[in-house]
Amino acid sequence: MKTKVLYFIAFVLSAFQLKAQAQQGEQPVHLQLGSFSTQYSYSPFTVDGKKMNIQQVGGELTLPVFYTMKDNKLDFLLAGVEYNGIFFSGTGAQFGGTQFNSFSVPLTFQKALSPKYALLATVIPTLSSDLKDISGEDMLYSAAVMLRIRKSATFSYSIGAAYSRQFFGNVLIPIVGIDWNISDRWTFSGTLPVSEKIKYKLSNKSFTGVNADFSIGGGSYRLSKKTGSDYLQVQQLRGSLFYEYMPAKNFSIQISAGYNFSQKLDRYTKDQKVGLVPYHDLNKRVPSAELEKTGIAFQTGINYRF
Repeated sequence: MKTKVLYFIAFVLSAFQLKAQAQQGEQPVHLQLGSFSTQYSYSPFTVDGKKMNIQQVGGELTLPVFYTMKDNKLDFLLAGVEYNGIFFSGTGAQFGGTQFNSFSVPLTFQKALSPKYALLATVIPTLSSDLKDISGEDMLYSAAVMLRIRKSATFSYSIGAAYSRQFFGNVLIPIVGIDWNISDRWTFSGTLPVSEKIKYKLSNKSFTGVNADFSIGGGSYRLSKKTGSDYLQVQQLRGSLFYEYMPAKNFSIQISAGYNFSQKLDRYTKDQKVGLVPYHDLNKRVPSAELEKTGIAFQTGINYRF
């Protein structure tokens, strides 16, 4: 059951993954709270001799609405827009379609209590469906609150809770975030146990490392009323090796290759719901269509900070 909700926790925390690139203590001239990123992934696999694949594209733009720096205390409000699309090939019509989309508007607020402590809150309304008919039934809502604690110039962590209202019910989960500059070359970051990344600095412009991500792509999507308003749930749990190149200080290009240790597509009727996760077991739901297959995966992306 636990792995089934990891994507939703990670989605709630997506706004936090900026990590407010301006750590408290930096001067305002160095702040880079705005960002633009885009990515593409390709996951081919074979089922009973038939070739299939899942392709995903995404993009996100985040802008600072306001920020202030006073006495080494940083307050800000970030607003953004995000798109994610997922496309199936070779899977047939059993999942109600082959193209699914989500549009989100994440809002993140930080209030610094001191140079060491900061309170962060985020809300993320999302429209997620096949877009064949759009209504309020397509909406998902997520929120999270975290306390960020900066222990030193090289180590900080966050503790908090995330809530998400999904098509299958509600999720309420404790969360822990870590940012650790282990040495001049090694860094570790993650939202445990949703995603973890260890990075090694090859040069001032090149980095490599290992990424364990239980939140890549997917999610849940409402199908059209013609299907009875069923919903599709997609899950990928991935480990990968990556290489990152920075042609400029605020611009990076990343490529990665890895393996989906779990890759599932499940279609459920709209009455297949649970109460509150993790107190109620998601495995009690019975899918009307299901596909499960591991396989390799490739991804590329760019990120620009400003």
